[in-house]
Amino acid sequence: MAGVGRLVDLLLFYTLERVLFNRMVCSMSKTPQLVKRSIALWLMLGEIGHHDLIRTIHSYDNNAIDILFDEALCCLECIQPDATEPTEAEDDARLFITLFDEPVNRRFFYYNKEFMYKRYEHIMETVCEKIFGQNAAIEVDESGAWPVLARQFGEEYSSTNQYSNLNPNAPEFNPGQTPEDSRTMFLTFSKGHPLSRQEIVQFFTSNWGGVVQDVVIEQSRTGRDPQFGRIVFKSSLVIPLVLNGQTKAKFLVNGKHLWVRIYVPRLRRGRKTW
Repeated sequence: MAGVGRLVDLLLFYTLERVLFNRMVCSMSKTPQLVKRSIALWLMLGEIGHHDLIRTIHSYDNNAIDILFDEALCCLECIQPDATEPTEAEDDARLFITLFDEPVNRRFFYYNKEFMYKRYEHIMETVCEKIFGQNAAIEVDESGAWPVLARQFGEEYSSTNQYSNLNPNAPEFNPGQTPEDSRTMFLTFSKGHPLSRQEIVQFFTSNWGGVVQDVVIEQSRTGRDPQFGRIVFKSSLVIPLVLNGQTKAKFLVNGKHLWVRIYVPRLRRGRKTW
């Protein structure tokens, strides 16, 4: 029963995600598996500092959600292990423009594809495959003690076989993160105004001392100016100083804009679920 209890907690935590899934599948006639994948991508973006994406997306009308859904599927193509580098024309198209106030395009996903695909796969396995059924989200019964399939969408429920494969001795649900992930921040530059590795190291060193372990800047095969990078600090304690209580930070470095944000495991943040 312990495994079922953990699943109920998971369902309650992701209540809004389940509502959005049912809306997109049942009201907007989207393919359930593609909706599951798009929500996994949005949850992954939430982990890198784009907070409350699901709540924001759910507040939009169906036409806006339809556009964001198509953009999410495009982004998923860019993080696949066999993805090809986006063309310059694709780079010119801003993505999620109603959600983000910083430049985001296909190249952002392609450059970070290793990290993003790993997190996307983890979210699919530990969240989306558990909270979404074949044609509707998994619900919690009126007592709040047992997961059921949503009857209002025509799916059958059997308490004897639906979750018979749950392991009651399974470890607690926890996305976790590697030590380097907890010390890493994502960097974004304005298009046409990139920063060099030396400029970035000098900026952080001049403000917070010798805190930088490594800086990696994207290298485009087509010779285009870099737009994205990552910085790894020697200690995770530097990150709160950089963010200064915010979810992201924007700096002016040698007259050029620099956006900085951190990866944060979703379940380590509290969030209401109405």
